[in-house]
Amino acid sequence: MADYGIRKYRLNGALLKRSLLEGFFLSEDGALRTEGSGVHSVFLPGLDSAQPDCAWGRLSLRCRLEAESMLTVRAFASNQDSVIRNNEVVRIDDFLLDPAIPRVEKERLFTLADGMERSGVGDVLLTGQTGRWLWLWLEVTGAEEGTLEDLRVYVPGDNFFRTFPEVYQTDNDFLQRYLSIFSTMYQEFQEEIDALPELLDVDTAPEALLPMFARWLGLETDEALFSSEELRRLLKAAPELMARKGTKWAVEKVVELFVEEPVYIVERNLIQSDKRHSEDLYGATPYDFTVMVGRKMDEKLRARLKFLIDQFRPSRSRCHIVFLEECGGLDAFTYLDINGQVLQNAPGSLDDGKALTGMTFLQ
Repeated sequence: MADYGIRKYRLNGALLKRSLLEGFFLSEDGALRTEGSGVHSVFLPGLDSAQPDCAWGRLSLRCRLEAESMLTVRAFASNQDSVIRNNEVVRIDDFLLDPAIPRVEKERLFTLADGMERSGVGDVLLTGQTGRWLWLWLEVTGAEEGTLEDLRVYVPGDNFFRTFPEVYQTDNDFLQRYLSIFSTMYQEFQEEIDALPELLDVDTAPEALLPMFARWLGLETDEALFSSEELRRLLKAAPELMARKGTKWAVEKVVELFVEEPVYIVERNLIQSDKRHSEDLYGATPYDFTVMVGRKMDEKLRARLKFLIDQFRPSRSRCHIVFLEECGGLDAFTYLDINGQVLQNAPGSLDDGKALTGMTFLQ
């Protein structure tokens, strides 16, 4: 039984680093970007299909070029990975990737190998190129700012033509080219279908979809309060948080998602302090609770926490958020009772000849 699957070679950063770049540089995201104006070339190492007489199908890439720029794609395939040059056997990779060899000689190799050349397109059918290895030469002229990215080669390029009886496949180049149009459309549809799981994965979904995922889970979001990474972190924890919504655990966990420092939750109905002295801190009713965060005051963080806590707190309850800064101050109407002390413990050491004063103690 024939295999009609499509193999796809994605030309990743590791392969592009081995390529010969002239007038291009490889960015951190794996895209090729032009440097200056003039002629820019990329000679890629041979792609190995591991199959003799492989019928290479299609090259696709996304290019962003200026209006006066032109992209030219050259390609040839062969079952041999070496050629004779100056009575010596030379590997084709070594020949094409050698910056000292003139471009004219490399262009002559593509011509002698019955290679193909296409200009002005970013989607090229490699019809007629058969061989175990495929070599590519991408050239951009006249571009001061240009980008080539997402380079892919498909094998085979036309899986429709191969389903026909052999009598239709013999010497029928026109039918193959005609069907390749529909085969290309099918491949693009299949890529979109294969990418659907990535769209539904919180880690890989586009940023624009994250608010929609939040609405699916019953969460309210605000783009002004949350970055995309913070929103992804919240979405991962949302199922368990929603299952325990309205509990102290849910409030504590949603705060810990955005705060690395210690967090304390004090419920007003569980403390026995004098109501007159604790209303400002712990609230006035048994339904109030206070979230204490062990860090300096951060107004944006306070707004973010308030926005989320209001979605997970018990009904009828009211939340107070208090930031416990390292240092505090006493106003003019505050006093210390008998035996009261204001302490700020810190590690220290004494040098030789030093003494402790009466205001210092060891704990």
